[in-house]
Parts: sequence; C-alpha cells; structure tokens
Amino acid sequence: MPFRSEEQRRYLWAKEPKIARKWADKYGSKIVKKKKKKKKEA
Repeated sequence: MPFRSEEQRRYLWAKEPKIARKWADKYGSKIVKKKKKKKKEA
C-alpha cells in the first residue's frame, strides 16, 4: 500500500521505520492520491 499523504509518510518513518522501508522499496516514496468517483448525471 503506497503512502497516501505526506503526513502518513512522515509518521511511518518516525514510528515504524521497518514498514516504511518495506513500502518505499515496493512502491517508491511517491505520494498517491485517491481517485475521485464520477458523479452520476440525472
């Protein structure tokens, strides 16, 4: 699961560096934004 925000990335590196390293190696340290859902037209 990639980092969703800068705050999440900072927290993980500070509190859980093993998990942060695993994520960074697997997904990179790039922030991934959530996809927006399309609105239904009436």
